Amino acid sequence: MGGRFLRTLLFGALVPATILVLIPAMILNATGTEGEGGLLRLVGLVPLVLGIAILAWCFAGFIVEGEGTPAPYDPPHRLVTGRLYGWMRNPMYIAVTTILIGEAMFYGSIVLLLWAAVAWIALNFFVVLYEEPTLQRRFGPAYEAYVEHVPRWIPSRPRIVAAHPELKLATLVYALRDDQVLMMRRTTEPNKGLWVAPGGKLEPGESPAECAVREMREETGLAVERPVLRAVMTETSPRADYQWLTFIFVAWDFEGTFTPAPGIGEFRWVPVDEVTQLPIPPADAIFFPRLLQDGEGGCRGFSPCDEQGGVAGGSPPAMNKAGLQGVLHLR
Repeated sequence: MGGRFLRTLLFGALVPATILVLIPAMILNATGTEGEGGLLRLVGLVPLVLGIAILAWCFAGFIVEGEGTPAPYDPPHRLVTGRLYGWMRNPMYIAVTTILIGEAMFYGSIVLLLWAAVAWIALNFFVVLYEEPTLQRRFGPAYEAYVEHVPRWIPSRPRIVAAHPELKLATLVYALRDDQVLMMRRTTEPNKGLWVAPGGKLEPGESPAECAVREMREETGLAVERPVLRAVMTETSPRADYQWLTFIFVAWDFEGTFTPAPGIGEFRWVPVDEVTQLPIPPADAIFFPRLLQDGEGGCRGFSPCDEQGGVAGGSPPAMNKAGLQGVLHLR
């Protein structure tokens, strides 16, 4: 949490400070307008102090509940719906506008008041054109339910109804050659910085096997033949946006030139017995060793065999640091 706090402070020093301190100072320096005290200045302290308090409270929500920061380049990992965000979707931007109005009243500056109006219009465009579409893509049904029950600007009593979790379907493909498995160190979320097998989400109307073949072709340039389904893993979470049903395949037969797709990660052929020594996702650390176990039919997870020779079973539920509970079923 300390790192998130420091990154939030840095963001505050770069963006809000520019809008709330640097630009108003430049305006006052250029116009020479400054109040001389009186009732208006005292009244202006109310929105000024209130806005600062709201802004700090919103920042705390991003750090604690969102497990991230308010910066668009360092967004939260969880959708923030608590605190003031249960009353309206954009309290942070309301706080910024409120602070600017308080500054305009405190200094008796009409130009500062105009700047407050310009800033609010710009923030509104930012919300509609960038932030809301980005949150929709990132959090899916959870954000749709949030938008349905919480207004954008006008505060309303919290009445969020939790969305029914929607399973996301995905595949992982472990390509094998000479006791080595093809792994990828991801450069984007999810699992940024961790080593995973190639794979991705199913497209509409696509079977898991078709998805496995397509993802391998798109990410590695390899044409996989007859991928073998070795496990099906369910990951559930308190987060409605993070529910996964993953089909785990093993492939020995593939052809083509290995041409990794640019921008998705670093690829490496890793000895099978060294995979668990890499930084891999917590769920992968649970199921990967089980893929290597011998089944009742004598089928070793990473050795070619008849598809009927596997073992059906399940691992006990396990919880990782993201709050995910996974159940693995091996074939």
